[in-house]
Amino acid sequence: MRNTILTTFFLLWTLLNFAQNVQIADPIVQPPLHHIYISPAGNDSNSGDSLTPLATFSAALDKLDQLTVGISGNVYTEVVLFSGTYQEIFRQPLSRYQIGSKLLNVSLRGKGQVLLNGAGLSVNVGGGMVYLLGSNISVRNLKIDQSNENGVRFGYNYNGTVINSHDVWIDSVEVSSTSGHGILMGIGALNANGSSLLIPRAKRFKITNCHVHDAVNYNTPQSQWGSAIKFWNTSHSIAAGNNVHDNSGEGIDFDFCDTVHVIDNQLHDNYANIYLDKVEYAIISGNLIYNEIKEVSGILLGIEAFTAFVSDHYLRDIYIHNNVILNTTGINIWQGIYSAIQMGYFSNIDISHNTLIGKQFANGAQVSFSYETFLGQPVNNIVFSGLRINRNIISANPDSLNNSRLMSSPLDPQPQLVTEHNLFNMQPGFGYNSATDQINSSLPMLLLPNQLDQIRPNSTLNPEFICSAPFSGFPETDFFGIMRAVSQTNVGAAELIEDLGFSQQNTENGFRVFPNPSEGMIRTGKEFESSCFEVRMISGNRIGEVCADQEGSLDLHHLTSGTYILVSCRTNEISRLILWYVSHFLLKPLFGLFKISYL
Repeated sequence: MRNTILTTFFLLWTLLNFAQNVQIADPIVQPPLHHIYISPAGNDSNSGDSLTPLATFSAALDKLDQLTVGISGNVYTEVVLFSGTYQEIFRQPLSRYQIGSKLLNVSLRGKGQVLLNGAGLSVNVGGGMVYLLGSNISVRNLKIDQSNENGVRFGYNYNGTVINSHDVWIDSVEVSSTSGHGILMGIGALNANGSSLLIPRAKRFKITNCHVHDAVNYNTPQSQWGSAIKFWNTSHSIAAGNNVHDNSGEGIDFDFCDTVHVIDNQLHDNYANIYLDKVEYAIISGNLIYNEIKEVSGILLGIEAFTAFVSDHYLRDIYIHNNVILNTTGINIWQGIYSAIQMGYFSNIDISHNTLIGKQFANGAQVSFSYETFLGQPVNNIVFSGLRINRNIISANPDSLNNSRLMSSPLDPQPQLVTEHNLFNMQPGFGYNSATDQINSSLPMLLLPNQLDQIRPNSTLNPEFICSAPFSGFPETDFFGIMRAVSQTNVGAAELIEDLGFSQQNTENGFRVFPNPSEGMIRTGKEFESSCFEVRMISGNRIGEVCADQEGSLDLHHLTSGTYILVSCRTNEISRLILWYVSHFLLKPLFGLFKISYL
């Protein structure tokens, strides 16, 4: 399991570290007052209960309106979809949201295998196969295929009417083959009526365990634009545990947002796999990012102005930690596109404990700055402050670089940049700190995503990855969820492991499992042979029990992709598990944190 005490524990995790004092909040999803059921085999003349389901979403909205007659204010409801294929646009018109003095907030939940097939349907411009207007709702367990617009869409901004949905959770939704965005949260800051007043950011959005692929411009000749997962003018937004790949737009994109967390996602072959565009307060942590085909960024930071009325734009308080980035064009900080009368501020950007291995053949560097200069200085409308690149592992074949530069900038030295305790496979060409940096030519210059065990520093198996540095106090864990040493930690995304085979090592807080992430089989070590374990969600909810064989191996193929807690049945201290994250002096149960990831 990678750097993830995960979204449930994120508030506590933030308080225990110095990165920032910003607290990110989960969406508040209200329990539904009424449930309506629909089925491909249903009938719209039925009552809509679980035994006599309706056939269409349109009829379900009508039924929910009837059931809530006479109620004012927000009403929270849910439509449950039985297994099957639906060829209908799940659109909530304005007239079915604002009904007199009532606001009808509708969640969607699939029960079984549910497919929304948009082939041959015409989604309204700017809409989606799922297009809802409510707040405090969720969309769960659906597959959406072939939308000629977006896959999932929220909110409304037309002819002066603005409905800015908030508190939305999307979980276990697959989106593919869309012409527009895969999943679009929030609405833009500009009112469609031409007003110069910006629309306030809506708060609390979360996208978890979703699979978005072959989205954005699917099967169309349009130029690149859009995002597989896009947060637009939002605050307190989380993207965790998603699989995003092969999209003709950005992978996960935050546009004019604040207070975001991008954690434990897998991304590959998107145009800019993670893109922060005008963002304040962000943590990007524990993500596996790689490319197989495209020559694009792993993580891109930039500023693209959307209006001449806003004079200042910001990328500030950005923490990029514990990511493994393979065969991309690396981490790129780009001035972006804005006018000479606007200002761009790049401040307090911390890039630390990442492992960047391999680069496609293209100009550029593994870590790069791109901006305009004048007379040996950045142009007047770009301001840098508090930039840090430290404790990273950066390696690539010189043939794939521009002038053999692992790091590059228009100016040397880069203004306001501090570099230290980085490990390179060769002289980086820029930003080298002779007092603290090291070079090891034995570092691999290419690594595949199924070779993650090879980035674990070990004195016997992977000694080239060993390079210790003073522990800064943050992040507490590494990419695999291993606690970092409190005095000297290893640079890069993975902490030093001395035990051969990465078998279990008892500590006061638990044990380790290997491989982690895994594809369904893990080992706990000989000490736990024939032992049984409780399997829990990261929230602490128990989902089952498994027992190890005589080698200490566990078969977990029945689990879907995600992050779990493994608790030894030898201890009765399970109730103290969550409290451990608040008070380190409490007695700790034996537990391990691990990730199931099917590549």
